[in-house]
Amino acid sequence: MNTSKIANDAGQAALPNAAPASAPKQKRRALSSKPDKSGPKIKQDQLVALLSKPNGVRISAISERLGWQAHSVRAAISGLRKRGHDVVTSKYPKIGEMVYTINAAAEESEADAVGMSS
Repeated sequence: MNTSKIANDAGQAALPNAAPASAPKQKRRALSSKPDKSGPKIKQDQLVALLSKPNGVRISAISERLGWQAHSVRAAISGLRKRGHDVVTSKYPKIGEMVYTINAAAEESEADAVGMSS
């Protein structure tokens, strides 16, 4: 069994199957310093926008729009509730699918209460 080390160009010990030290590194793309404000880009923001529709949105529509599975949608909605959003659930009458919406009246009254206490 040969246990001798192989030296690379810099004179440092290297593994026999390792890439050379001069291998090109991938460059990271620089992020724009100004975020695009044309619309919601973060999926949580997109979810809030969908839930803010007057008639709400079916869970299948959320899954399709955001590319999430149903259990991921339910988890994200649970997270919104933990952050203080009043998310109301109901059943779609024709097919019995869950429909979610944000209760805008509760959101507005909560904002008014915070404004009065300041």
